[in-house]
Amino acid sequence: MLATRIPMERDGFDAWLAAPLPGLDAIADPRAMYTGWGADGSVPDWDLTELADYPAAVAAIRADREKTPLELLAARAAGGFTLARHHDGALEIYLYDYHGESSTTHTELLMLAGAGRFARPGTESPVMFWGGDVDPGLPPRGHLPLVVMVVVGGGPARFVETYPVHELTDSLRTVEQAFLAAVVEGDAESYGWDPSQVLDPAIRAVVPARD
Repeated sequence: MLATRIPMERDGFDAWLAAPLPGLDAIADPRAMYTGWGADGSVPDWDLTELADYPAAVAAIRADREKTPLELLAARAAGGFTLARHHDGALEIYLYDYHGESSTTHTELLMLAGAGRFARPGTESPVMFWGGDVDPGLPPRGHLPLVVMVVVGGGPARFVETYPVHELTDSLRTVEQAFLAAVVEGDAESYGWDPSQVLDPAIRAVVPARD
């Protein structure tokens, strides 16, 4: 699960949607991803060496990392539970995954690191990743996120080993509320999803139909 709010003009948002994902150099310190947080000591597998025995999986991940945010977000929005929009002068993202793959998280972090190029100059915006759980809300008080990355307007993103957690969650509360408001009752074993207010029209227009 991953969320952020990055100050950005509408034309910057549209340009970000259309720009291919950056390389790993868009993050100043990629190896420091987990330092200081809930998974401190873990080593991020940015190079996909742990998947070396699964070449098809590696090829698929590398193909995703050559796509644009528009392509990635539209594909993921086809399955629901995706907030991705330009709202009140900012790029807002809230992505729900139940025990998602770490490689997917890495791809999404690269996607958001690339937003720094289009963000309002001089701004620093935290991106929080807190793993996957049944509860789709932000981490409760006393629970640490797994990763905090700061997106810098006009510069490379960086991972930080400390950040005021309460301040961070409070800054994302309105995004969380919008996400939760889009969850609707489904059948007896699942929930439905109303993307009308949480998926930007530019993304909604290209979401592939579900089988």
